[in-house]
Formats: sequence, C-alpha cells, structure tokens
Amino acid sequence: MSAAEKIYNILSTRQLLYVLLIIMVLIPLLHPFGIPISISSRVKAVYEYIEKLPDHPKVLIEIYYEPAAATELEPGLGAILRHLVKKHPKLVFVSLIATGPIMFESLKRYVPDVFKQLKYGEDYVYLGFLTGGEAACASLARGIKEFVPKDNYGNPTANMPIFKYADKAKDFDLVIIVSSGTDVFEWYVRQWYTPYHVPLLFVALSVIAPSIEPFVSAGQAIGMVVGQRGAAEYELLVGKPGSAMAAMDAQSFAHGLIITFIILGNIFYWIIRLQKKQAPAR
Repeated sequence: MSAAEKIYNILSTRQLLYVLLIIMVLIPLLHPFGIPISISSRVKAVYEYIEKLPDHPKVLIEIYYEPAAATELEPGLGAILRHLVKKHPKLVFVSLIATGPIMFESLKRYVPDVFKQLKYGEDYVYLGFLTGGEAACASLARGIKEFVPKDNYGNPTANMPIFKYADKAKDFDLVIIVSSGTDVFEWYVRQWYTPYHVPLLFVALSVIAPSIEPFVSAGQAIGMVVGQRGAAEYELLVGKPGSAMAAMDAQSFAHGLIITFIILGNIFYWIIRLQKKQAPAR
C-alpha cells in the first residue's frame, strides 16, 4: 500500500472527521474569534434607525418565544438592548405567551450588563404574562396602568415612575416584537401601528422571516433582525461579539473543515489512480 493510499484511508475514516468536527465547533464556541462577516443592508438600516432615536426613548418589548427558540432569538434582542442602553431608555417588557416570564429571566442572565445599568420601576419594568392575545395587545395600547394594575412581581404599576412617560401607545418611540411565531406580529401591526403609527421592529426566527417580510416591505415595520446571522451582524455593529458571532465562527470552522476534507480526499484519490495507471502490469 502506497503512502497516498494510507493517507486516503485515514481521510476516509468517519470517526476522524466526527472528532475533528466536534473540536472545530467547540473551539470557537468557547473562544470566539470574531471572523469578519458582511453586514446586510437590512440589519444596518435597523441599527441606524435606533442610532437616530432621541435620548431616553420609550420602548415596549414583547417577549413571545419558548426556551427552544432562545438560542436563536436572545442574541439578537441582547445586541439591540446593548445598543439601546446607551441612550438611557425607558423599557417596558411584556409577554402575551405563557413562557414569557421564564424567557425574561433568561434574558436578564444573558445580558446582565444591560440590566445593571437600569433601575427597576424607573428605567424598566416587566409586566409578566398577560392573557387575551390580540385583545390584550389592544388594551395595552390604550393604557398600561389601567389594564395591568400589578407587574410580574406583584408591584403596583400606579406607583412606578416609568409610567409617567410610557403608558399609552402614543408615548412610545418603538415596539420590539421578539417572537418564534407569526400571530403576534400581526397583532401589533393591527393594534399599535395601524391606529397609532408606533414604529415596529421584528426579531424573528429564520424560518418565519418570509411570513413577516410583507409587513416590512409595506412599511408597517421599520425592519427586522432574523436568526443568529442577523444577531451576529448586529453584535458586530455594536462592537460586542457574543454567542451569535461564536455560532457564526463555529459554522465557518465546520464548513472549512468539510471543504478541506473534500479537497484532500479528491487530491489523494487522483494520485492513487495515477499511480495505478503508471504501475507496470503483472
């Protein structure tokens, strides 16, 4: 057996490829390299819109996703919050889905640096899970204090300074909907944008992006940040590489390894074929 055949057999070993693939994925996840990626015009437009918001913007944030979707949605929301916090915002978090309270606590653990800069009740508040779907969405627009007498932790909303500035739809500069489903986007378009013209920003899973694209194209939303790729782009723009950039690094490393194996495998395959053709017949 020639040296080329030995190398070819080694490259053909599935176990070797699997082990190297695991290593190449784990390394950038544990220590992100921040491989440069291109910034899409859509993500850049969202960044520039938030950059132009006035100081102390009032923002409503709808957390409408389950734990299974957190890996794809949290990085995008986290990057946007890191951008917003520079403007000293007033943030009202709410959930029209039952898993919302769990995901809000997860978000606080994901971006503790953001929440350390905010004072609860004055700079941000979490209203908790509200039942009622679209009807609840409409009621929030008419007046939060009136519709939600207590927040997620049992604190009276009437006593919170934040609601002096951010109570009704007309008070808000932006609504960010972070969702793993499509219904809630339609609710906010109908109940917040159509009657009050409050700007909407969508943070969504990659698989549902085509379903909500028409809202953006029609001007009913200022834009959207989609999946881990969109989150990685936003992390790059705010100068805070996080888990989304790490995921892109891992994907790039894995693709690079597979391409390398394909190239080397083909090279040694043709070397072996040439050697066999040149070998004297017996």
